Amino acid sequence: MIFGDRIRQAREYCGLTQAELARKVGVNQSAIAHLESGRNVPTPDLLADIAEKTGFLASFFEKELTYEFPVGTLAFRARSSLTAKEINQAHQHASVLFEHVQKMAERFFIPDVKLPVTNEGFAKAAAITRTAFGISPNTPIGKLLITSEKNGIFVLALSIVLKKIDAFSTWAEISTERPVIVISSGRPSDRIRFSVAHELGHLVMHKTVINRVAEMERDADKFAAAFLLPEKAMRYEVHSPVTLTSIARLKLRWGVSMQALIHRAYDLDIITNRQYRYLFEQLSQRGWRVREPSNLNLPEEKPRLVAKMIEQLYGNSDTIQSLARDMGLSSARAGELIKEHIEKQGIPTRDYRVNLEQLQTYSHN
Repeated sequence: MIFGDRIRQAREYCGLTQAELARKVGVNQSAIAHLESGRNVPTPDLLADIAEKTGFLASFFEKELTYEFPVGTLAFRARSSLTAKEINQAHQHASVLFEHVQKMAERFFIPDVKLPVTNEGFAKAAAITRTAFGISPNTPIGKLLITSEKNGIFVLALSIVLKKIDAFSTWAEISTERPVIVISSGRPSDRIRFSVAHELGHLVMHKTVINRVAEMERDADKFAAAFLLPEKAMRYEVHSPVTLTSIARLKLRWGVSMQALIHRAYDLDIITNRQYRYLFEQLSQRGWRVREPSNLNLPEEKPRLVAKMIEQLYGNSDTIQSLARDMGLSSARAGELIKEHIEKQGIPTRDYRVNLEQLQTYSHN
């Protein structure tokens, strides 16, 4: 049996419209529409052609889609300048990866969810989250992605660069309801860290309370600033005169952009509006509002939990081939999907090695 939802999923994963896929496989758009709706069943030759053009195996289309990965905060971006194609592609990349993560997670001990859900304002919510994570209230947060994973959050890294999407999040089902944050490829670490903290804000504050989109986005930004740059610490460490040099030193210590630090100092009335505007004028003159100096680049952060599970379950010379078969993808497509988890960890793609004790230690600590 061939499931039309799977054809739609593969098409959207590739960023194709129905008409574009139709042209690739030599049929008209209505034929693809009928396949996706389940009105028609593809011939073996047409199915093989669809599989080849999308990079999925024929077996992928034979598996019923029993769980739709929630769109979550990605829906907010649909109201901005993003196209439906961009929204769908980001969602399906996360969906295909999450589906296999669900299956792998059944084999392991996964940390309990310690992320709070609260209706408190952003400042209180940020402080509550630090406490729940076991983080000191006034110290920098080191590896934010791994810290999030150790507190029960799944962090999935997309392999595609989506210019207008840094991250999105949702509450999804992995044996129980669990928070998931999805991050885009090609972002500097300071931007990724703030985006992850922003999504933590949505997960903590907006699970049950839905306000206007602009208000929720603003509160999530303020949560991120309060979570990463606690007020008491900022008042202690941001000294007059506040200059780009002093802000640069704080960037390396606190792991956020210079712009985020300047915004936070202004929001806390540590600097005046005049100082705020002057500092941003200096950033603009140096071109640092687009990209800050390379000597201030932060160490790259990558999630590790998905990589750990892959290493344990597929730790042999046929890793990519076995993973691809289980996911219903071509080897090239599977390697592309997981590369942000594996290849950039410095782990050879054909020689994964980790033992169960290491994975359990990671999960408990």
